[in-house]
Amino acid sequence: MTTEPLAEILADWPGRWRYPRLVKALTEGAPMDDSEAARFLLGGLADPVSAAGGIERLIAEGEFQLVDEMLTRQAERGSADGEITGDGLRRLQQALAEARRTARGDAERERATLAERARRAGLDPDPLAGLADHAQLSRTGARELLDQEIERIAKAEKAIAKDLAGRLHTASSEAHRAAVEGCIGAGEFPTARRLLEIGRIDMDTGGPSSVPRPPLWDPSMGDTLEEILLRYPPDAQEALRPHQVRYADVGDTGAEVVEALRHLAAHLDEPNVATFATALGRMLGEDVRPSVEARDGGFQTRLLGLDDARLPGLLVTRRTGVTLWVAGAGAPPPGDLERPLVWFVPASVPVDGRRPPGTAVLSATDLLCLLARLEQGAPANSPSRRVNLLRAIVPQLIAPPAGLAGITDAETGVDLNSGASPRESLAWLLDLCGVTADAVVVDTLEYETGSHPRAAGVLLNRLLAEPPAGHRLTLTELNAVRNRETRDLIREELTAPLGAEERAVLGIAYTLHQDAPFAPGDLLNDVPLIGLGEEDTARAVQNLAPEAVLPRLTHLALLRDHADGYMTLPSGLGELLAEGAESLAATALRELVERADDAHATMMAALTDQALVRVGHRSDNIVMGVTELLDELERETDPAARARLMERIRESVGQLGGDRQRSALDDLKRPPEDCDLADLMRRLGRGVEWREGVEVSFHCTGGAFPIHAVRALLELAFENLLINAVQAMRKAKVPAALQEIAVRVREAERDGPGGRPGPWSVVDIEDAGPGLTADELSILARGDTFTKHGSGGTGIKETRETVRRYGGAIEFLPRSETLGGAHLRVWLPRS
Repeated sequence: MTTEPLAEILADWPGRWRYPRLVKALTEGAPMDDSEAARFLLGGLADPVSAAGGIERLIAEGEFQLVDEMLTRQAERGSADGEITGDGLRRLQQALAEARRTARGDAERERATLAERARRAGLDPDPLAGLADHAQLSRTGARELLDQEIERIAKAEKAIAKDLAGRLHTASSEAHRAAVEGCIGAGEFPTARRLLEIGRIDMDTGGPSSVPRPPLWDPSMGDTLEEILLRYPPDAQEALRPHQVRYADVGDTGAEVVEALRHLAAHLDEPNVATFATALGRMLGEDVRPSVEARDGGFQTRLLGLDDARLPGLLVTRRTGVTLWVAGAGAPPPGDLERPLVWFVPASVPVDGRRPPGTAVLSATDLLCLLARLEQGAPANSPSRRVNLLRAIVPQLIAPPAGLAGITDAETGVDLNSGASPRESLAWLLDLCGVTADAVVVDTLEYETGSHPRAAGVLLNRLLAEPPAGHRLTLTELNAVRNRETRDLIREELTAPLGAEERAVLGIAYTLHQDAPFAPGDLLNDVPLIGLGEEDTARAVQNLAPEAVLPRLTHLALLRDHADGYMTLPSGLGELLAEGAESLAATALRELVERADDAHATMMAALTDQALVRVGHRSDNIVMGVTELLDELERETDPAARARLMERIRESVGQLGGDRQRSALDDLKRPPEDCDLADLMRRLGRGVEWREGVEVSFHCTGGAFPIHAVRALLELAFENLLINAVQAMRKAKVPAALQEIAVRVREAERDGPGGRPGPWSVVDIEDAGPGLTADELSILARGDTFTKHGSGGTGIKETRETVRRYGGAIEFLPRSETLGGAHLRVWLPRS
């Protein structure tokens, strides 16, 4: 029998919160009879809790919404129910907020794990994007969606694993087969597929396991360095116990280091430091005596011999070595010394206190451990001692907060292609950092980063931010950082330094040509597919030069060469770059269009300024010419001559009209074209002759004189020179009958001004004026101007700029041999 009143009574009962199962049942809204109500109440009596305890249980079960509503009502009532105090209410609110934060983190990790599994299985992880927190995952609909996604991923994983297992017979060796099987078993399908495609695994030198680690120091060897060295040959004064023999078995180069250490312990001075550094280098295979500088209570020198073909390219494995600071424990290295550096302390005790940044400390006993005979009968030779010395100093250099930045160059990242194979270099790098890694982790790291130095730097920095448990790197640690945040960081690291053109080309390539070869022209044809709009697309194509950009992207290892052009990367890095590639391309193309618009606006403003200056100068010349014609008209008495002068005045004044000015501005803004210099000079000469009444003779030798330029700019430039010549003759009061200008156009195959090779078009302009003095020629040679006669006036400045713009030059010769006045020669390269 259904008892609705009982449910209503229990729903308002203040004590219901001591019965969390009852509260959940009431909230679900299902009808409740007496027996069900009794069952919930008796169950609560058997496991009694306070109201606050019942609410805490509901929070633990993920009933966040239910608890939130209850706490809100309680806060509004001021805890009128009496079951929960004000302090208890605040504690519950804090517990609810913390539980929600934890639930969101759990849900995010669950989603990220499934999304990563989906990615490795080649599936789209988007169905999980709408699940906001653990509470949503608990709801029936969301839980069903999640279960469906898990089933979908598992089904795809099973099919891929079966396919890859069927291809295991193609493995080149048992080691290769084992590596592929390890990746399949771990669900690292892209890595397994890539290993099968490569057809081998690279581990040519046996990897880090081929070099045993040195023994730990045995305190029974002695307390002080002096006491310890008494146990070492050749003059051992203390007998060795059986377990101590291996420490004194140091070999020839080790014995040299021990002897140098004896002298160093006895007297810390420059000669002994030099001998010690030389012995260290010889022990590591580098027979060079480095220089030593005494300063700040210690000695600065170099530690050479740490470079090794097996190891990745690091700051500590450079051919030039690292800084070696030799000093006591109380004399830390100065801050201005190049980092990373090794601080050798000639004592048996480690340095007390904080180690300076970028510094690895090596005590005498640390060094003696490196000299000791290795286990398993392995020889203590230069390569093994080099590795073990790096094993001692690298973990110190990468300790937080430095990370891999302590041993890598910020510009190049982690260079895994400097010597051995990337796989082997990666294994060695992890080993030097004090970490061992499962083979599948090494293979997956190589695949995910594509062995790219900067990508590897980002991923490894996050992976090694804190030492893994037991110093062993497993897929658990890798999966913890293999998420969207890391992928975004890697993408930003690789694309942020690129220019707009590079980002556009890269984005188009990974959007439309992943895993397929393409040529530069293909990318230009693809621009309309990015969705910019017709006008922006046309401008983007005009400003995109894939043939210039693609080699740079290949050099940066973001694309690769192919027989048919270029290809995207086949690794996980290629997949990462493909994510968001279309957005990257669209943003970069819009940036190119905006930049082109800005450049065009700037260019047009500059052209307008230039045009105004040149038109203004022409107007000045016209006004000056009209003034002179008016003076001449005032003196002239012959009616026919006066009529001719008036016609010339009208013609000149007409050139000052607004239409003429606008037309001149438009002409100056036109694009460059092929101009015949001879025809241009002939027309200019006739115009000046008509307007100014000065005889202009024209002489041309040779064929065509093509110049690719803005025609109006050339006309203004040469017109300035002709008008300057007219003004110079008139200011010098040369009789009208004797005023003459000669224009000659010719070819020149020989070297031009400054020894520059031809072919050239040469224009000589000579006048019958007073010519140029030596001082005036010197002024013009410096690039300055003057206006004494007009020939060296401001028109020269604009003309010189125009001629230089088109690769030419102006010469000012001493005097015209035919007319006796100024002689200017203009050189322009033939197009």
